[in-house]
Amino acid sequence: ETEYYKRLGVEPTCTPEELKKAYRKMAIKYHPDKNQGNKEAEEKFKEISEAYDILSDPDKRKMYDQYGTQGVREGGFAQHSAEDIFSQFFNMGGFQNMGDDEAAEFGGFSGFSNLFGNKRARAAKGEDIVHESNRTLEELYNGKLVKLSINRDTVCRTCSGSGSNKPGVTSTCPKCKGKKVIYVTQQRGPMMTQSQAKCPECHGTGDKIAEADKCKTCHGKKLEVTQKIVQVQVEKGSRDGQKIVLEGQGSEMPGAAAGDVIIVIREKPHHLFTRRGDDLMMKKSIKLLDSLVGASFLVPSISGKKLWVNIKKGECIKPGEIRAIVGEGMPHYKRDTHKGNLIIEFDVEYPSHLSDEAIHKLESVLPKSSTPTANKSECKEVSLNKVKPMHHSGGAYDEDFDRGQIPPGVNPANCQQ
Repeated sequence: ETEYYKRLGVEPTCTPEELKKAYRKMAIKYHPDKNQGNKEAEEKFKEISEAYDILSDPDKRKMYDQYGTQGVREGGFAQHSAEDIFSQFFNMGGFQNMGDDEAAEFGGFSGFSNLFGNKRARAAKGEDIVHESNRTLEELYNGKLVKLSINRDTVCRTCSGSGSNKPGVTSTCPKCKGKKVIYVTQQRGPMMTQSQAKCPECHGTGDKIAEADKCKTCHGKKLEVTQKIVQVQVEKGSRDGQKIVLEGQGSEMPGAAAGDVIIVIREKPHHLFTRRGDDLMMKKSIKLLDSLVGASFLVPSISGKKLWVNIKKGECIKPGEIRAIVGEGMPHYKRDTHKGNLIIEFDVEYPSHLSDEAIHKLESVLPKSSTPTANKSECKEVSLNKVKPMHHSGGAYDEDFDRGQIPPGVNPANCQQ
């Protein structure tokens, strides 16, 4: 398959430099800024970006050359958006290698961002605060209004966010040049990527203030840590990992909107129930006779009620059998009138010993396996002996070995160390 090579107008034997040059040339030609309103050019632009994404990566290109597009997809190579491709291209020096005329003709990132609705452009805002709230299963069943105390950054009240004890006394940070962020370049495989980070010199303010002029409260950081009480309603049926966002109640930043408070629900383990979606699971032990002839028992429900449960006579509950009590599970989130089920897994307790009289009575009412038809004299008769539980995943072994003790009848001299 050579479709991607055709899109870029190169031969399958082209070098990476020839590939980059062809891509740059076609990107300029079909760039949306030069072809506003031209849907065909826009589609062409996306097609060549897709082709370059595959062919510029040595592993993807090798997979494509051998197995085509289907091979690339099955090989787990996810295709990037055209915006990501351009970002990688520029970080590798593609934009810097353009001539002045080409760069001016291309228009930089601005026109490209307009094509995709400027998805990466975000208004400056304070940092979000993430808080985990541990809640019991009963609280998630009934819902609960929770009050939380959080620490957040707020604009310094002493200097009103200027960072200085003298109005107008600031200077531009020499490290970030007032941009508040620095760019960190990292190598990921064959590509160099670039990401933003808060400037460590000015703490993301963009300003540098002389030590003598710094505000005595915030020490030039423009922010101070304050405590805030927030209220959040944990809805009925909320699940572990669910997030509740309180917009605008997070950390502040001078001249920007406050961040958000993000509450992450964490479900505490329950002594009786295990949650599976909206269903609740529990285990119940019953006597052997109860499993055969029926019985009644009580189960505490998550709602606080006691449930009277009947095992009908003749139902014969087997060990590990599962039964459901409909509508006694967790409420559906946002639809608390609908509830899941309470699932009970039964464990049947067998008697440790039976008398001859009890055995005779059981043999008169219960079916018994037939006696083997083989000649007993031709067989070796053996007995079943009780053994200790085996816990080792790599194979069975006696508990004494686990404690470092030597079993009876074993001569240590005959053992390999």
